[in-house]
Amino acid sequence: MFDWNDLRFFLELQRSGRLLTAARRLGTTHTTVARHIENIERELGTALFVQHAQGYELTPAGQALVTHAEAMENAALQAQEAISQSPTPLGKVRLGVTEGLGVAFLTPRMGLLLARYPGLEVELVAVPRFVSILNREVEISVQLERPQADLLISRKLTDYRLALYASPHYLARAAPLHTHEDLSQHAWIGYVDDLLFSQELLFLDGFCRNPNVVYRSTSVVAQQVAARAGLGIAVLPNYMARHDLELERLLPQETIQRSYWISCRRELHRSVRLRVVWDFLAELCNEAQGELMAP
Repeated sequence: MFDWNDLRFFLELQRSGRLLTAARRLGTTHTTVARHIENIERELGTALFVQHAQGYELTPAGQALVTHAEAMENAALQAQEAISQSPTPLGKVRLGVTEGLGVAFLTPRMGLLLARYPGLEVELVAVPRFVSILNREVEISVQLERPQADLLISRKLTDYRLALYASPHYLARAAPLHTHEDLSQHAWIGYVDDLLFSQELLFLDGFCRNPNVVYRSTSVVAQQVAARAGLGIAVLPNYMARHDLELERLLPQETIQRSYWISCRRELHRSVRLRVVWDFLAELCNEAQGELMAP
C-alpha cells in the first residue's frame, strides 16, 4: 500500500501540470515530487501521468485516482476546519467564466477572496468560448446557459443587463439617434454569428430588424474597444460599460436581461477548496446587484 502522503504530490502535479511548478508550491524539489509519483505508480502497478512538451497529463488510471485523492484531501480540510473553526483551503482552483465577467467584473474583485484565504490560488480562464467541466478544463464554470449534464450541480448565479453604447466621436458624425426607429440608420458592432458559443448572444436583431453590422468579433472586450474607437453601436453589459468615460449610454429604455449560471462536477461540490470560491462568487454577485442590474 502506498504512502497516503504521496497523494499530496500527485494532486499538486495534476493541478500544475509541471514538476517544477508543483515543487515550488510544495516547497521542495522536482526530484522529490517525481519520487513520490513513482512510489504511487509502483504500488498501483500503473502509470498515472503521460509527459508531453506542454507538461504532465493524466492517464485514465490517473483520472480515476483524482476523485479518490480529492475526497481524501477534502476530508482532511474539513477535519481541520472543524477543529480550528477556520477553513484554510490550500491549492489551485481553475475557474472558467465568460470573458466580460471574468475581465471586467471578477478580476478587480479577486483580491477580496485571496486576502480571505491566503493559501488559495485561482486560475481564471476567461475566454470567448465554452470551457468544459466534464473534460476537466476547469473545476467551476460560469456560463450563459444552464448545463443539463447529470454529472453537474448548477444554479443561477445572477441576472445582468445589457444596453446600447457608442462613443461621442461616432455620435457626432452619425445620423440623429432619438428613438428606436433611428437605430436602423446606424452602424453596429456584434459577434461572429457562426462562432457563437451561446445562443444567448444572439440579441442584435432584438434591437434592430436588419442591423448594419460593420465590425464583428468573438470578444466582447474587443467590441467595447471598437465602440470606443467610433466604429458603431455595441451591445455591452452595463457592468462593463456604464463607467467607461469614452462611451455614452444610448436610449435608456433599450435594454435586455440575461443570466449567468454557475456549475461544478457533482463529486467536487463538497470540496472545501472549491466551496470557498463558489460561495464567494455567489456572495459577490448578490452584493453587486446594483452594478449587474443597473437600470
